[in-house]
Amino acid sequence: MKTLLNRFLLALLCPFGMFFSFLLEADPTKDPFESLHGPNIYTQDYINQQPGVLTLSELLRSVEKSYPLVLAAEKLLTETEYNYLAAEGAFDLQFKAMGTTKPIGYYTNNGADTVFEKPTPLGGTSFFAGYRIGRGKFPVYDGRRETNDYGEVRAGAVVPLMRNREIDKNRADLRKADIDRKLAELSIQKLKIEVIKEATKRYWKWVASGQEYLVNKDLLEIAKNRQQQITQRIKLGDIPKMEGTENDRAILQRESQFVSAEREMQKAAIDLSLFLRAADGNLILPTTDRLPIGFPKPIDYKGLELDKSIKIAWKFRPEIQDFEFKREKARVDQDMGYNSLKPQVDLVVAGSQDLGPGSVTRSKPELEASLVLNVPIQTRRPRGMIGAAEAKIAQLDQELQFSKDKIKTEVQDAISEVIASAKRVNVTQNEVELARKLEEMERERFALGDSTLLFVNIREQTSAEAAVREIKALYDHHVAVANFQASTATFLQNSPSP
Repeated sequence: MKTLLNRFLLALLCPFGMFFSFLLEADPTKDPFESLHGPNIYTQDYINQQPGVLTLSELLRSVEKSYPLVLAAEKLLTETEYNYLAAEGAFDLQFKAMGTTKPIGYYTNNGADTVFEKPTPLGGTSFFAGYRIGRGKFPVYDGRRETNDYGEVRAGAVVPLMRNREIDKNRADLRKADIDRKLAELSIQKLKIEVIKEATKRYWKWVASGQEYLVNKDLLEIAKNRQQQITQRIKLGDIPKMEGTENDRAILQRESQFVSAEREMQKAAIDLSLFLRAADGNLILPTTDRLPIGFPKPIDYKGLELDKSIKIAWKFRPEIQDFEFKREKARVDQDMGYNSLKPQVDLVVAGSQDLGPGSVTRSKPELEASLVLNVPIQTRRPRGMIGAAEAKIAQLDQELQFSKDKIKTEVQDAISEVIASAKRVNVTQNEVELARKLEEMERERFALGDSTLLFVNIREQTSAEAAVREIKALYDHHVAVANFQASTATFLQNSPSP
């Protein structure tokens, strides 16, 4: 009754009372998220505290655990782990055996020889231990095959003194396999940076489209709610019928804008679902009730230091480490070339003991040492390996320098983008504030009969467009922050928090 009385008194006191009675119908308890005429800006913590909201950290955790390209890249790491295991196999313990028999002839005999061999990465040294037995008649020139009745045990080692002491093929393959593991990890990091950056952009696009949707929804509701008031004023003869037609036109225009905004929001949600996945990898389409209530506040760009950011990027960007590991891999080939230039000088030390009855000359333990010498006369192959490795290292040095320069420009551009977008946010906020004032002033002029609905609609449309520009500025700012974080590899330094 009180509300009806207020409307009646205003109608008597003012020919425009119906307009003011419409204002009294506004529900002060209405959720501001459901009636939005501009973007909402809150602290990140406040946004994350809202029930059911999809936070950026939740999205990034989903990317980390379930995004197919990330999982595929991790399989590459698994592949390199197995390749490293295969390279370690060069140092596996080996067992060899051979048996011979000569049943026909003047010298009839039988023999068996077994040996265990164990290569090691300890200066290229390899160890062996074995057992052999020889029974029957043996010619004098083949007497070494003959043993006492219970056979002979032996053990020894082969120690490289020059070639293969610092490095050999087995250790070179192992070092390369280890570098490949590190390169695979860097490939995963590079992919994660790009994926997280893209996911972050689509997240803010979804948030922006939701804010634009609410701006257009509010703009349409204003025109619809005004329809009854316009009709009553036309009946009272306060305004011409053309104003009703103008409001109908505004409703149709705003309905079209609302449908377009709704479609953009749906498209943004669909695009975001590519990154938002369940634990089993299935896509999750985010619903409107999971939209954040607004944008976080722009960051304080005054704390961004160019030189410090560039140094951080050079330290953490995987591209820099990638070139360093590739140079290390080329140096392995260079070391192998220098190794091949050296003469092979191997010290072979072996001890043996015959067992059981037999010749007295074989009954005592024996210790034997020998040198194996192999000197390369022509060295075209190792010199070619060294030259190719040096050329590769020089090439990688140039590429590394270019990569550093490129990263430097990316950081510079990212900081410039962050600063410019933050300034745009401030400018558009002021524009929205002025546009709202003009909108309210135009409504007051219309209520007093000094304006037409056409101008009111123009002011409302201008205010909404200013709000959309602020939303776009906020979107651009948060995308710029994502680009800055990607350029400095901040995504890798800070894992998503719960």
